[in-house]
Amino acid sequence: MNPPPELARHVVALHHVAIAVRSLEATAPFYTDVLGMQPVGAPEFVADQKVNVQVLLAGDQRIELVEPVGDDSPIAKFVAKREGLHHLAYQVTDVAAVLADLAARGLDLIDTAPRPGAHGTTIAFLHPRSCGGVLTEIVQVPSS
Repeated sequence: MNPPPELARHVVALHHVAIAVRSLEATAPFYTDVLGMQPVGAPEFVADQKVNVQVLLAGDQRIELVEPVGDDSPIAKFVAKREGLHHLAYQVTDVAAVLADLAARGLDLIDTAPRPGAHGTTIAFLHPRSCGGVLTEIVQVPSS
């Protein structure tokens, strides 16, 4: 999957595909038992987004199952209508620099500043109308 043209010069790799689910407990067995994906640790609560995230690996590819925690979670309305593909996330080297560049180019940003994500990452979301109709997350992984 190629990133939107506006991100092409910033993207290091596809970081993950996020799938919004009503229940990790009900949905995860399909991915682990049926498809054979490997869970990475236990689900993690991301307070800023009011979600539980279960990371699964399919080879080198990362899938994140995202479950809302409460009706005020940003994805609660989404899963009330349907479960499924929620967003694509691209790894970048510097979320703050990418946000500044994209804002200067006039893109619609959901986040105007980086915020904490799962597993120590720094993240920000871009509005789908600026990314070909796809909710897009940019992710900076912690340096080792």
